[in-house]
Amino acid sequence: MQKLLRRTALVKRQAARKAKQREGKDASDTRKIQLNEQTATNVSIRQNIRAARLARHEDWYLGPLAPKRDAGESRDTYGTLSPRLLRGVEKPKDKLKNWGIVEGDRVVIVQEGHRERGKIGKVREIRKGAEECFISGLNRADVAIPDYLLINEQDKTPIRPYEVPLPLSAVRLVHPLPHPDTGVLRDVIIKELQLKREVSRSWDGAGGRSAKRDYRQLSGEMPPTRYIAGLTPRVSIPYPETPPEEFEDHDCDTLRIEVEEKSFVPTLLRPPMPPAIIDELRNKYSKFRDRHEDAFIAKKLEEDRVAEEWKRSIRKMDTPLKELHRKERAERKAKGKPVLSEETLERIGAVMAESLPPAPGGEAAISGGVIW
Repeated sequence: MQKLLRRTALVKRQAARKAKQREGKDASDTRKIQLNEQTATNVSIRQNIRAARLARHEDWYLGPLAPKRDAGESRDTYGTLSPRLLRGVEKPKDKLKNWGIVEGDRVVIVQEGHRERGKIGKVREIRKGAEECFISGLNRADVAIPDYLLINEQDKTPIRPYEVPLPLSAVRLVHPLPHPDTGVLRDVIIKELQLKREVSRSWDGAGGRSAKRDYRQLSGEMPPTRYIAGLTPRVSIPYPETPPEEFEDHDCDTLRIEVEEKSFVPTLLRPPMPPAIIDELRNKYSKFRDRHEDAFIAKKLEEDRVAEEWKRSIRKMDTPLKELHRKERAERKAKGKPVLSEETLERIGAVMAESLPPAPGGEAAISGGVIW
């Protein structure tokens, strides 16, 4: 039985080690893909900036002789963005930051040099993996649609206006707060949000205070509470109200009374399902299995007992010489390690002194087995 348990523990450790190696390789591959996507996006942006700078210089120096760029192949797509810019680049999970902005919040664009800086809009969508957001009606641009996407569509227009995503670091939350002097509500730009899990404190029966966290926030059912960082007393910013989800009933739906009916009540007298079905759901002969039936455990224990008796029966065939050696080993083990006496140490020192050459200043002095 111990051999079986050791094998199961060994297999589990090997599987855990391989899973950890596989996880590390997957993470490395993901980082490479993200780096390649980020590089391609940056190359596209730099090419657009370089082309726009070159065109601006040509228009300035050539004047009326400047080429007409909205002609030829780029007649319909001149001045448009690549669809690649609409697809954000996923960031590593260990580098993601929770900005505290959710869909439905009112935000203002604060990015330096943005053409719509200072405008307020409502967040339509958030990409948490790329830390980007779409603002309704803001940061719109013409995007060139590839030809292969227009094959099965009725609208063959190669240019369509889309909302380009903005990084969450380029926007700030806007919330109405009362003026400290007049008390009139006005929109305030919140520079930084502080996210905290709610802790409710109450008095227990013994006269002490106990802290209890909200289980809904711990389980992820509710987001953490948002506070304005650095403001005393603390002011919480509520989340935007979301309309309740509406469900439509169909004829094929199961009735609620049938769903709530208890058709099976487990008892301790019989298993929840036949043993044959349990063997079908799990591999009966799996090397990872560590819970066995009583009959199997008794069988393995009996095998161990028989093997131990066989080992003991071999000793009956020992010769007198083997028994003597076994007895001597037991006696030496009981005595422990030998310790040299003072007389023996002095004798060893004298022998060592005799074998040494005489010192230049005279003969070597021996005292207590130590050579001076």
